[in-house]
Amino acid sequence: MPGAPCLVASPSDVSTQKILVAAHAAGVDLRLEAPKTPGPPEIRLEVAGNKQCVRYANAILRFIGRYYDGVEVYGSTFFESAEVDSWLDWGEMELANPPLQMEQALETLEKHLDQRVFLVGQRFTIADASLSVALHSLQSQGLATSLPRATKRWLGTCMAQEAFAAVIKGAKPSAASASAPSAPSAKPKAAEQPFEDRYSSAVGGRSEIKRIVAAEDQGKSLVGKKVSVCGWVRTAREADKGKIMFVQLNDGSTPLDIQVVIDSGAKGFDSLKGKVGTGASMKCTGEVVASPGGKQAVEVLVKGDGSEVILFGGVDAKEYPLSKKGHSHEFLRSIAHLRPRSNLIGCVARVRSALAYATHEFFRSNGFMYVHTPLITAADCEGAGEMFQVTTMMAEAEKDGKPLPMVNGKFDYTKDFFQKPAFLTVSGQLSVENYCCALSKVYTFGPTFRAENSHTSRHLAEFWMIEPELAFADIHDDMNVAEDYLKYCVRYVMENHKQDLDFFEDKIEKGLIKRLENLLAEPFARVTYTEAIDILLKESPKANFQVPVEWGMDLGSEHERHLAEKVFKKPTVVYNYPKDIKAFYMRLNEDNKTVAAMDVLAPAIGEVIGGSQREERLDVLDRRITEMDLNPQDYWWYRDLRRYGSVPHSGFGLGFERLIMLTTGVENIRDVIPYPRYPGHAEF
Repeated sequence: MPGAPCLVASPSDVSTQKILVAAHAAGVDLRLEAPKTPGPPEIRLEVAGNKQCVRYANAILRFIGRYYDGVEVYGSTFFESAEVDSWLDWGEMELANPPLQMEQALETLEKHLDQRVFLVGQRFTIADASLSVALHSLQSQGLATSLPRATKRWLGTCMAQEAFAAVIKGAKPSAASASAPSAPSAKPKAAEQPFEDRYSSAVGGRSEIKRIVAAEDQGKSLVGKKVSVCGWVRTAREADKGKIMFVQLNDGSTPLDIQVVIDSGAKGFDSLKGKVGTGASMKCTGEVVASPGGKQAVEVLVKGDGSEVILFGGVDAKEYPLSKKGHSHEFLRSIAHLRPRSNLIGCVARVRSALAYATHEFFRSNGFMYVHTPLITAADCEGAGEMFQVTTMMAEAEKDGKPLPMVNGKFDYTKDFFQKPAFLTVSGQLSVENYCCALSKVYTFGPTFRAENSHTSRHLAEFWMIEPELAFADIHDDMNVAEDYLKYCVRYVMENHKQDLDFFEDKIEKGLIKRLENLLAEPFARVTYTEAIDILLKESPKANFQVPVEWGMDLGSEHERHLAEKVFKKPTVVYNYPKDIKAFYMRLNEDNKTVAAMDVLAPAIGEVIGGSQREERLDVLDRRITEMDLNPQDYWWYRDLRRYGSVPHSGFGLGFERLIMLTTGVENIRDVIPYPRYPGHAEF
């Protein structure tokens, strides 16, 4: 469209702010001019060289919403556009300044927003821009001081939008809105470390290689500085008839190597002959110099007085299984003790460590307490029965040469170590719920086990789970925490492990960084299971699903990814699932057909989080335990929580390896855990 439109209005007017926020969200560049003539407040939009003019705030908002094709700020369908129109008109009447019936207006908003992220659809629209600016203005004037829960959450989400913050400077969500889906509570940043590693006295001191090559200036400010670096050789070659040796050294602190140029006159040079191949370990002390090559900004020159090389461990290149060339992921799994030295597993290990740190930091900073739950249990959390049994009877019977003790054709567990059947846990949830019902906000983070005979790229027999529990919280609070946590972790890795993500972007998944940026860009979509099924049924003819869609089914990976990748094109929360496909402890909804359960689905991954509001009513819990063919006596302690001071509470579980896959783009779960355990494989 020709020329940038000119908005003639008072900058401080609320209608002006509504239009500017909407324009920013729509990507429309507006020039703002104050009215030139005195008189009553006037607002108009001049377009096409002042030859055309649009007057009145809502008309201008609608014009901006349609300014560019393909921008969904006016809704993504004709019906959604009609809803946007309705909310614009409602807001002009009900949120006028001063409002005539503020309490009734807030009741209407609260009822509408109770299970929605935005007013219309799954994205920020001009309706959200108009009403959020109006409500923020009323708040700042003390005319809307107390907002109900869902309305607070929605306003916090709107205020966290880039468009809102760009126009209304200094606007911050209230404390109650700070946990809104798009606004993680903090921006974590890794603590700054000293240049020289304080725990390296055994080798006379060293500096991590990342402190040089991964610095913001790529080490240029260190030119002329004497440094000592230690690590493992990636490549080594001789030049100038053996008078110079070029070594690419890596210590695991970064995916980037540092080039070390060793002169034959350096102390220790003669000890390197024939022993410095890929995999050898050494220490190099020299001067940081500008690199004449184009691959790196600086290198370490080991030459002259004070320079030295020390060979810790040489390698016979013919026997070393890791060559400087790439290897298949399958081969690397066969040498799990050496694969951390590969670029792939090194990057995965650093991201895995960062995500573990971010996990603890997120929950700590939000008032959660860390609880260690048992790995050996007599309770089956999921009711699935696929558990590893823990027993000493077999070893004792084999040692004594006697048969296993039996009673009436069954094992006599009174002779076993725990005097009852015991298993490795499939989840710490039931145990951590006990602490939730005393400490309010808790989480556990530890290994879990499934004796599932699965050989897929998405399943392991041993994996790690993060499981928070919140007292006095419903399914919507649960969804908010899940979204905030996921964004916090992704943001932490993006801010502190750029080089690792660059490696994954280059070698594993093109477009990874853009996908992660999209995850952070806006609130997750939220849709009920029934709505999701209706959407998938409509999509079925063109999607050609392998498994037909019907209400009551457990969504498969193809359905989950279609919702997140094709329909909503961002992480999506599906909630209120049929009770027959969910666990006994999930709260039964009023329809007696669904439970307050939720799954977070992510593009390229599918399900990454599963959670629910827990059933706090004892009679309903007992009925669900019986329906699942479980023995209520096995859960006597869990039932006691409902007998003594029961409260509404919620929680979720996140498979830590799934989170790593989401963040790195690595497709096989066996490559994101140090020592993968799956059927037939328990080496190392």
